[in-house]
Amino acid sequence: MEDIGSQAPLLGRESSSDDENGRRNSYGSASSKDDVVVTVDPSEEGVPVQDGIKQADAINQVWSRAALILAYSFIFLCSFANTLQWQIMSNLTPYVVSEFNAHSLIPTIAIVGSIMSGILKLPIAKMIDSWGRPQGLAAMIALATFGLVLMAACRDVQTFAASQVIYQVGISGFTYVLDIIIADTSSLRDRTLAFAFNSSPTLITTFLGPVVSKAFLEGSGWRWAFGISAALFVLLSVPILSILAVNTRKAKKLGLLSKSSSSGPWNLSRLHQLLVDFDALGMFLAGAGLTLILVPFSLRGSSVNNAVAITPIFGAIFMIAFAVHERNAKRPFIRFSLLCSRNVAGASLLSITIFIAYFAWDGYYTSYLQVVHNLDLDKAGYIGHIYGLGSCIWAVVVGYLIRRTDRFKWLALAALPVHLLGGALMILFRRPDTNIAWVIMCQILITIGGSTLVMCEQIAVMSVASHAELASVMAILGLAYYIGSAIGDSLSGAIWNTTLPNELAKRLPEFSPEELALIGSDLKRQLSYPLGSTVRNAIIAAYGEAQRRMCITGTLISLFEILAVAIWKDVRVSQSKQVKGTVL
Repeated sequence: MEDIGSQAPLLGRESSSDDENGRRNSYGSASSKDDVVVTVDPSEEGVPVQDGIKQADAINQVWSRAALILAYSFIFLCSFANTLQWQIMSNLTPYVVSEFNAHSLIPTIAIVGSIMSGILKLPIAKMIDSWGRPQGLAAMIALATFGLVLMAACRDVQTFAASQVIYQVGISGFTYVLDIIIADTSSLRDRTLAFAFNSSPTLITTFLGPVVSKAFLEGSGWRWAFGISAALFVLLSVPILSILAVNTRKAKKLGLLSKSSSSGPWNLSRLHQLLVDFDALGMFLAGAGLTLILVPFSLRGSSVNNAVAITPIFGAIFMIAFAVHERNAKRPFIRFSLLCSRNVAGASLLSITIFIAYFAWDGYYTSYLQVVHNLDLDKAGYIGHIYGLGSCIWAVVVGYLIRRTDRFKWLALAALPVHLLGGALMILFRRPDTNIAWVIMCQILITIGGSTLVMCEQIAVMSVASHAELASVMAILGLAYYIGSAIGDSLSGAIWNTTLPNELAKRLPEFSPEELALIGSDLKRQLSYPLGSTVRNAIIAAYGEAQRRMCITGTLISLFEILAVAIWKDVRVSQSKQVKGTVL
């Protein structure tokens, strides 16, 4: 019999838990022993519902279908501004750091930004659960805008690095809060489609971004690019804040929202309670531990290495202390049983593995395309962002299949061989003498397999959480992403900083160490040597060897994806009770 549930309208004034009565048959598959029906009620677990959760539920109950559609239109504008400035920044950053003679600093900046972004997602989750989604979104807009303005005004690489970290923290928090707003306003069965809509501006910005970047680079300069991006970001983010504020006021007038439980005069007792609620000690232990473990791996130089060689040991001690603290904390960031569940633990492991592999070879990818394949900045940008464009299109397919089949694990299992094949083929084709078409083919395979796994891991963690726990599990998954990207960037930086100088010295013995250092740290200088010249050929060969080692590293690490997906439970997404009111 046809699955009539898949024909239901996407918009409806009902709880996602009211899709059907009882267990419905999964389209195209039989029941299995791993089938799970999740009916978590926070009140039954003894967990008080926080003000931010109450606010989200109240907004869903007061706004109309038209208001919901308008809100998603405003979310589209936010995502457009976000993805456009990310395209501009990723294309211009190599030129900015090269201007300061610090091209090899790219992974270090990315590592610090990744660590800070991942760790700060935990207190951001606490903030939006306690205070509200609009307040958290406004704070992240302000932080990201400040980072962009600081980039436009920077005069040295230290200021640029600091501004990049500030921006990364702000923009990653902004993206995270938007994802939580989408989770608040969509049923689990249709959430992947909602996320796909949120990422749809990538279809435009993938082509627009490199062109705009090139225009700024050849025209007014990268400072104007960052300054105008800041103004555009604020302008396009105001509408979503406005509609959330209007409907919050409406909910208060209707009596659906009472005075905040955290309101009142500030004193030492309230400050202590705030620190407990935000699990400040746990955040400190996790942040210190990850920083000590990850940052040293991308540093270079014998004096530096001797000084930081033992810091990962202290980092591991901090992480063990964090685990013990979370197990016994009065207000842990997330229930320990949920953190250790098969879906949350498996999805976190998968996210870490995917992004270690991805960022192990992605750090210098656009530079590789320009130096080795002699592509212009805009063409290198198009190829470099195939993953972003392809995952946006593929998300619609994945979302539809999850909605039709009521399951997600089978999709992840099908995506595993595709992703692993794409990584393995990169070892063969990411070489200077390979036609660029083969390089693109590998990226398409990685896009199809990797994006499917990423979308399925999101549904995996949300399927076992209540509405009150959505922000926490998504923050944990976001932390896993940033841990993976930081480790990947560390590996990329370590391979680059050891391979490129050695290969250049081997192939250009007549150059002094100072000259070789200038060549290795300046993309413009590398591109200034004509194609076919002795120096350019040596640079290309050095790039090829570095990329080969990066690809081998990423592919070997990808094998852990099999274990990560295998331990998931197969949850029927239509049976998960989470949101209520007018939702997607």
